[in-house]
Amino acid sequence: MKTKTEFYQSYFETLQKKGFTVQPSTSPDYVADIYHRDKLIAFFTKNDMLMKNPFVEVQDKLMDRIQTLAKSTAVACGICSDKPFDEETAVKLPNNLYKINEHNGVVLACKHHPLFEYVLSTYRCDEKKNPIQRQYFYNKEDAFESFAARSGLIDEKRLFSETDLKVIYAGLVKMRTIDNDMTQDDLNSVERLVDKIEDIVPELQKREKALDFSWLFGSMERGIERE
Repeated sequence: MKTKTEFYQSYFETLQKKGFTVQPSTSPDYVADIYHRDKLIAFFTKNDMLMKNPFVEVQDKLMDRIQTLAKSTAVACGICSDKPFDEETAVKLPNNLYKINEHNGVVLACKHHPLFEYVLSTYRCDEKKNPIQRQYFYNKEDAFESFAARSGLIDEKRLFSETDLKVIYAGLVKMRTIDNDMTQDDLNSVERLVDKIEDIVPELQKREKALDFSWLFGSMERGIERE
């Protein structure tokens, strides 16, 4: 979980489960309207802020609750919650932005966010030192990988994206379960690669269990057909 859209989805689903109602906002200034017992209590703004409805009486504990649910969802989604820089070594920029690193004209920066904790970005600077081509990240690992690739610290052509790894993983699992011509050494090599990809993309571990169960069920069906 690394994008703002995915956070929205998880957060709004969590609110629904906790007794709140979330509806698309009728105002262009907000992403969603949040209701409690048919009363509009808050707005989720386009700036990723929770704003209490000033026109109705809303208990502070309700606002605290939806704020806490937002932060817990952000942590569960892998959004950066630990300060990814040292204030003594990072360079403070305007608008409360901190520069973590710079290489080959590419900057890695971070800003504290009241909801997402820390939002990171990578960008280049124009001739007047103004940021251009800025890309935002809500996951620290993604931001650091982007900076390393954009600045030339690593060769981007040698990297596999998470999507690439998932495709490779699916092929390895299929190979491991249906290819009967593989030697034990081949199987051991495939197993090491599967484990390595699972370490990089932990969510695949749950998917792997489902794949194994599906394969077992299919084998049972084929056994019944032969009988």
